[in-house]
Amino acid sequence: MGIAELLRRPGSPASLLAVAVLLTMVLNSAWLLPQEQQDLPTVRPNSSLNVKFDPKTTRLTWDCKENTTYGECVLIHKEKGLIKKKVKDSECHCTFPDCSLHGGVTLTVQINVNQRRLSERLVYSNPGREGTAARNFSCVIYDADFMNCSWAKGRAAPDDVQYFLYTRSKKRIERECPHYLKDSGTHVGCHLRDLLGLTSYSYFLVNGSSQETGIQFFDSLLLLKEIERYNAPDNITVHCNESHCLVRWEQPRTRQPRSNREFQYQLDVQRWHDTSSNRGQLIVVFGDSGNRYNFPKPGSKAKHTVKIRTADARKAHWGAWSQPVEFGSEEPESSLVHVYILVVLGTLVCGLTLSCLFKRFVRTHRLFPPVPQIKDKLNDNHPVDHEV
Repeated sequence: MGIAELLRRPGSPASLLAVAVLLTMVLNSAWLLPQEQQDLPTVRPNSSLNVKFDPKTTRLTWDCKENTTYGECVLIHKEKGLIKKKVKDSECHCTFPDCSLHGGVTLTVQINVNQRRLSERLVYSNPGREGTAARNFSCVIYDADFMNCSWAKGRAAPDDVQYFLYTRSKKRIERECPHYLKDSGTHVGCHLRDLLGLTSYSYFLVNGSSQETGIQFFDSLLLLKEIERYNAPDNITVHCNESHCLVRWEQPRTRQPRSNREFQYQLDVQRWHDTSSNRGQLIVVFGDSGNRYNFPKPGSKAKHTVKIRTADARKAHWGAWSQPVEFGSEEPESSLVHVYILVVLGTLVCGLTLSCLFKRFVRTHRLFPPVPQIKDKLNDNHPVDHEV
């Protein structure tokens, strides 16, 4: 029995099933129609676009085609994955955000021209001999205004290799390192005294040169606030009452202004001149606490010290410790011990002094014996002999 015959019997279950089947076929046809129109024939890559990539500007260019209606650039990064950029009509280029390129990237261009899709792929690799690039690259910002970068010579680098460091901000302002650190004549570090040209994200490039072979480059994109080592807090004060002690401090100076919640602090409270291994635990205080910490007064009355260091709230890269700040008073037992020591020392000094004086007196008595005196019987208290 056909679908037409079933439709002639309205109300029957079979006719309802036939109507549902027809509606499904119609909807599928309507859905598939635009999909077929969107699927354009793809032309295999044949270098017809002449794609070029400039690593300094991360700019991808190709030959312009007439009647271009759609375009897309894709950068395939080993760590970041796919990075896509839409291409406006009549444009024949796209610029990608800064990213590290020393590991190589793959770039793809797709454009629609006259209802046909053109695509081309370009593989960008690091030029030079493998293993000649600088390695163990790292940078650190300190004292808010200075930065040191360091790297090591590549394992396969020749003896005459020379490296050069360049920094680039988001504004594409590039500058070379002004003060290199050397090891046997080879640049292995850089000292920057002016960070005004750097933005929050900055691009670092270390390339090299040699007379023997090509040198690969190393590059890295660094978030500056992650490599900054903060100074210790300023103006640390401690005030104690009968039961508690309150520590206050001020936020350290940083390269860029930051809110209190972006910091964390570590406090080390110790007994004064305590060299034993039984040291107290370090106390972590977050910046949103108002740069203050209240703790119970130590049980003993001995003098104590507190020192503080700073780190970013997200990463515990701690800076240097502050100078110890003393609070409290000397323990009474300690004072009595000092008194006992002073008494003993005083007694010994007095004894030695008296002994020396006694010996001197004896020697003087022997050298200068007393002169005999004429006895005066009239004035002496002796019985008077009246007969005499």
